Amino acid sequence: MFFIPGIVISAVTFPGVVVHELAHQICCRICRIPVYQVKYFQFQNPCGYVIHESTSNPWKNLLTGLGPFFVNTILGMLITFPAYFCLWGKGKYLYGYGKMGGAMSVVCLLLYWLGLSILMHAFPSTGDAKSMIESIMKNPDVNVFVKIITAPFIILIYVGAVGSVVWLDLFYGIGMSMLLPKLFEGMMFW
Repeated sequence: MFFIPGIVISAVTFPGVVVHELAHQICCRICRIPVYQVKYFQFQNPCGYVIHESTSNPWKNLLTGLGPFFVNTILGMLITFPAYFCLWGKGKYLYGYGKMGGAMSVVCLLLYWLGLSILMHAFPSTGDAKSMIESIMKNPDVNVFVKIITAPFIILIYVGAVGSVVWLDLFYGIGMSMLLPKLFEGMMFW
């Protein structure tokens, strides 16, 4: 494996950063947590952030921390779904692009890059994990059941952060981009 600075990866996959921060903001809105400042993308660390009011509700903290995982995963899978067939399989049968082959391939490549970029930024950040530790795990008023539910998510966030050094976020993105098409192929082409 080779090392590429995180800021370069984030610049190349900037749509994923934008969707990640947008997911945090949407979850704050759903939970009625006031948002003070949002930076969807910038060329510095962190590449994006959402500053919001803290809340003592552990479920709201869990949702706002994990929101990007679910939003980025679902959106990225939906965007890469049509591109997958066009680029890696049965595109000529599904889309019948014939004479538009070259133009359609470019569109499919752009769609795949967009979806993969979004999928690569599905993992919550270590800042999200630290927020959950402070607001849920260290809070004596939070029920032990909620702490038991939250602990594995925090561990997985740190595993994802460490794994990104060996391209776990890229492998996750590629894997998720193939999951929905493979399920669809299994149902439709037997």
